[in-house]
Amino acid sequence: RQKKAVSEVVLQEVPVASCTSTENKEEGFLGSYYEAKILYPLNNNTLYRMKYKNIIEEEDQTWPLVEIVSTDEVRPMPPPATITRATQVFHYLDRMDAFDNDCWWVGMILFIIVEKSLELS
Repeated sequence: RQKKAVSEVVLQEVPVASCTSTENKEEGFLGSYYEAKILYPLNNNTLYRMKYKNIIEEEDQTWPLVEIVSTDEVRPMPPPATITRATQVFHYLDRMDAFDNDCWWVGMILFIIVEKSLELS
């Protein structure tokens, strides 16, 4: 049985969000990050072999996509959302991440729609 360095074992258990360069270049995918798991680091930790959670292989659509990405395409997962009255306050130009269509999107609040309710008696 082969021994692994502690850092390799720890990296394998860390879920990260990653955006591949091919998806980054495609129209409509700029600013999107897909949940993936680091399988192992490569090239002195400048590259990672990643397995995606919600993207599948083109050739065999029963397998999750596995590919090599550079470290500048990897970031930690956003923290779990805690919805309270205080966290539901958004302001114009706040930077944020939103989860939609199986991935995280980086964005900014450009307008706020305020819903008002009326109570009739």
